[in-house]
Amino acid sequence: MFKPPVHRGMKELDRAAFSLTVPVVAIRVPTKTVGQIKAELANDVFKVNKMRNVVNDESNNDHKLVLLKPEINDTSLNGGSAELHGLMKENGWQALTHNVTLNYEHWSADEILKAVLPDSSEAPTSYEQIGHIAHMNLRDQYLEYKTLIGQVILDKSPTVTMVVNKLDTIDNTFRNFKMEVLAGKEDFVAQVRENDCVFKFDYSKVYWNSRLHSEHERLIKKFGPGSSICDVMAGVGPFAVPAAKRGCLVWANDLNPASYAAMQENIALNKVQDRVQAFNMDGRDFIRQAFVDFYAKTKAGPLTLAPPPRTNASRSKPLAPQPPIPVPSRSFDHVVMNLPAIAIEFLDAFRGLFAGFDGKPNMPLIHAHCFTKSDEPEKDILQRACRALAYPEDNYKDLEADVFYVRRVAPNKDMYCLSVRLPECVAYGTVEAETGCKRKQQEEEQDKEPESKAVKTAD
Repeated sequence: MFKPPVHRGMKELDRAAFSLTVPVVAIRVPTKTVGQIKAELANDVFKVNKMRNVVNDESNNDHKLVLLKPEINDTSLNGGSAELHGLMKENGWQALTHNVTLNYEHWSADEILKAVLPDSSEAPTSYEQIGHIAHMNLRDQYLEYKTLIGQVILDKSPTVTMVVNKLDTIDNTFRNFKMEVLAGKEDFVAQVRENDCVFKFDYSKVYWNSRLHSEHERLIKKFGPGSSICDVMAGVGPFAVPAAKRGCLVWANDLNPASYAAMQENIALNKVQDRVQAFNMDGRDFIRQAFVDFYAKTKAGPLTLAPPPRTNASRSKPLAPQPPIPVPSRSFDHVVMNLPAIAIEFLDAFRGLFAGFDGKPNMPLIHAHCFTKSDEPEKDILQRACRALAYPEDNYKDLEADVFYVRRVAPNKDMYCLSVRLPECVAYGTVEAETGCKRKQQEEEQDKEPESKAVKTAD
C-alpha cells in the first residue's frame, strides 16, 4: 500500500508536503460497462479514501480507465483475481499504466502523524469526543508536536471543530481539569446525546466522560417507574435525567455550581422538571438532609408521579390517559455516588441516618464508583466500604453487595462500581454498627446452643 512522504520532525503542518504521484495499473473498458465491471471486480479495483477509481480515457471518449489496486503492479495483472483475467481475455481489454496523485486529503490522521513523528510505530490519534470537542491526553514525548497533532485531528474528523489537550489531573472537588486548545475555534459549550437525552454544558467547567456511556446505561436499567433515586454527585445529570425519563423520582445534587446550573438546564431541556429536584450542596450534607426530608414527605402521605409522556406515531386516535405512578418507598430505593476517587468515603454519612425513623423504611441500595489497584479488588473495595460504614472488616463477606468491573483508567488502576445494601445496624446507629453487629452474632450462636447440647446428651 502507498504511504505518504516522510517528514520527520515537522512541527508546523505543511499540507502540500504530503503530495505523492504514483503509477497504478488500469484497464481500458467501454464506458457503458463500467458499473458492471466495478461490481464484478470489487476485489481488484483501486480503493483510496476520497479518490475516484474510474477516470476519463483521454485517448478514447467511448472508454474509461478502471484503476486497479496497488498489489497489481504490472500490466500482466499478476496478483489479480481469476475473474479479472477471465474478463480481460474474453473482451480483449487493454491494461496500461496510469499515474495518480495522492494529496494530504487522501491520507488518514494515523498515516500523516506516523510520517511526521520521530517514533513511527504509533501515532497519538485517539481522543474522547464530547459534542464538537475532541479531548486528547497527549504523552510528554508528543507535546512539542501538539499544535500539528491538533490540526491533523481537526482536519481528519468531520464532526470535530475544536481539539483540546488535558493539562493536569482531575480536581477531586469539582471534577474538572485545565486544558489547552490545540486547534479550531475556542468553544467549550458542548451538546451531547446519551440514553435518549440531551445534555448541554461548558466542558471547561464540569466533568463529563463519554466512555462511561455503558455504565450510565447499566445502572439506569436497574431503575424502574416509581423508583426513588438519590444522586449524590450528579454532575450535569447523566444518571438523574434518563432515570427521570424512565418514570423515577430523582433528587440530584452536585457541589460544583457550574454542574448544578447545567443540570438544571438539562432537566428543562429533557422536560423532566416534575420528576427531578436539583440541589447544590456538599455530598455528606445532602445525604443526611435528603433522607430526612424524603422520609418526612412519605410519612405525611404517599407520593405519586405523573407518567412519562408517550408518543402516538400514527396520530389516528388519541392516547388513553395513564394513571399516576406510585412511589411506595419510605426512603430512597437507590443512591448513586459517582465520584470514584472518594465516593466510598462518603458511606460514613449513612451511620445512624435512620436513628429517628420509625415504621421500618426500606434499606437503600447504594451504588458507589471507586478505583482500586489491588490484586484482590473485591476484597479491597468491600473492606474499605466496611471501614467507612463502621462495619467489621472481617465480616465484609456478610454484606449484601456486588462489585462490578467498569473499565481500566490507567495501568494497574481499575474503576469498579460497588452496589451495597445499607445494613440496618449501620442505618439505625445501634450498638451493632460499632461492635460489628455482635448482638446479631450472639443471637445466632444462641440459636445453635440447644442443638449442641442435644448432641452432647445423646453421647
